[in-house]
Amino acid sequence: MSNDFRDTVKAYIELHDELAASARQMRELRKQKDALGTRIIEFMRDNAIDECALNDGKLIRKTSKKVETLKKEHILDALKKRLGDDAAAERALVDIYANRAIEETDSLRRTKKRGGGGDD
Repeated sequence: MSNDFRDTVKAYIELHDELAASARQMRELRKQKDALGTRIIEFMRDNAIDECALNDGKLIRKTSKKVETLKKEHILDALKKRLGDDAAAERALVDIYANRAIEETDSLRRTKKRGGGGDD
């Protein structure tokens, strides 16, 4: 192996470790923020408050709706109702799933030996 490759791998591993440590810290901060946000939303909802003025802007409570993800069972039930034929609905569902596009991407994943006392 060339020294340039080794240096590249070493720099990659150092950045990987630094990012892993930062990700752990971000997860903890995000968990704290989410807990506080839940309390704020509950208070604002219970008191019919849509906006809260801040020194540098506003805190706005927004309600959004999300459509449920499509599941095979839901698609199959809809096809059965529409087609009136269970076998045709099954074939249509198999065809839909068999002809979906597949996208491939390459990535790197680092693993560490177990028992070394380090975090992954």
